[in-house]
Amino acid sequence: MATYSEMQRLMKLRRIKLKRDAPLHFSSFLGYANPKYQAEWFHILIADYCQMLYEGKIKNLMVFMPPQHGKSEIISRNFPAWALGKNPDLKIVGSSYTIDLASQFSRSIQRTIDSKEYQAIFPGTFLNGSNVRTDAKGYLRNVDIFETVGRRGFYKAVGVGGGLTGTPVDIAIIDDPVKDAAEANSPTYRQRVWDWYNTVLTTRLHNESKQLFIMTRWHEDDLAGRILKAEPDDWTVLIIPAICEVEHDNGLSERHIGEALWPQRHSLAKLLKQQQRAPREFSALYQQRPTIEGGNIVKRDWFQRISFADFKAMRFKEPVHFYLDTAYNKKKAGSDNDPSGILAACRIKNNIYVLHAQSVWKEMPDLLRFLPEYIIAHEGNAESILHIEPKANGISVVQMLKETTSLNVKETPNPTDDKEVRFRVVSPRIECGRVFLVEGVWIEDFLNQVCAFPAAAHDEFVDILGYAINDLYEEDDDIDYDNISVI
Repeated sequence: MATYSEMQRLMKLRRIKLKRDAPLHFSSFLGYANPKYQAEWFHILIADYCQMLYEGKIKNLMVFMPPQHGKSEIISRNFPAWALGKNPDLKIVGSSYTIDLASQFSRSIQRTIDSKEYQAIFPGTFLNGSNVRTDAKGYLRNVDIFETVGRRGFYKAVGVGGGLTGTPVDIAIIDDPVKDAAEANSPTYRQRVWDWYNTVLTTRLHNESKQLFIMTRWHEDDLAGRILKAEPDDWTVLIIPAICEVEHDNGLSERHIGEALWPQRHSLAKLLKQQQRAPREFSALYQQRPTIEGGNIVKRDWFQRISFADFKAMRFKEPVHFYLDTAYNKKKAGSDNDPSGILAACRIKNNIYVLHAQSVWKEMPDLLRFLPEYIIAHEGNAESILHIEPKANGISVVQMLKETTSLNVKETPNPTDDKEVRFRVVSPRIECGRVFLVEGVWIEDFLNQVCAFPAAAHDEFVDILGYAINDLYEEDDDIDYDNISVI
């Protein structure tokens, strides 16, 4: 164990290194300007993306993160100071849902620029005395605006809805344009934000201007949602959910599925309790997947519920069939495999009953062993058919199952339309109350994905539910079973 003097020496060496690197690397500046700041991996990631924006490698950047995870500290309080140190001629606007919050960011930036640490690395960037014009050139400094002395740069704080006049803006920063659910869910307020963005903020931008948004998503029709719908190719989007949904966050981290983002501050247990209390709100605020209340293409209340006992009582001899969506075996660049999905369903008269659905992260050998066990465990018998789409490694799965098992395996038709079109075609079956879910702990995960589509992180349940509905209604579709007399 290191002695106290050794620890002091190491800390001193670290400060020397941070001071050396701070003018070059924004991530180092964070540690240098804020000695007590303990940066996590995602803080460094955000800092690196901000630097790419400054260097022109990124034109426009959106950062979506859960609340209370330090995004404002990095982007709204520190990045403008570092950028002005690099280039004191920059013209920066910082905006938030109120002028008071935007002004808080401004005061924090000013304190950083005034500090002896900052002046040691950026002596060419300094400010006037507070709230006065002390020289003939009249460099401004107050809570709403400050100008770099001897240069052409400035930082201006503005609330959403506030005015912007004068010199064009080089970097526009928006930090959460809405403050709460009431504003986010108000069509009037969302339109107000949209109008301000288009008639005020964007009118101050020029060809080389950059935009930097940091947001906690509240609503699918928020400012970010509208912008990305209008110009998806013009933006780089960094999404960091509170709970990891894709292995290694699509190559951004070392996190595994189900792990919390900042467990020292927000434990997984705490996050799961929050999710249980308000699933839809959690999906938006913490996972950055806002959905329309009740669902997107399909609504939660369109699905009927039935107990397993009631299902067994009415089922008689109708076979349960199974539908498999296989994940890509080959890893995508920067990410691990998506899960496979399997669903068990049965048709009784004119209704479809979904017994169970499960996401499965298994490579080929384990998947082949898993499938017969799953079928037996969920009411499968000799009449059951396992339907598999011949995509990805699906063809190999079909071949191997036929060679090594006695399962009835059938390839589903190759789709000709995209996934969203196919799902919209089958959605009326759900809307009219023809799809029942057999009660079980699996239902919530199933509904969270299906009803969030196309905004969900995964969509394996969407595929197999669509396959099941199409297959089970394929024959005798025009027969009204409810009106057939029994002889």
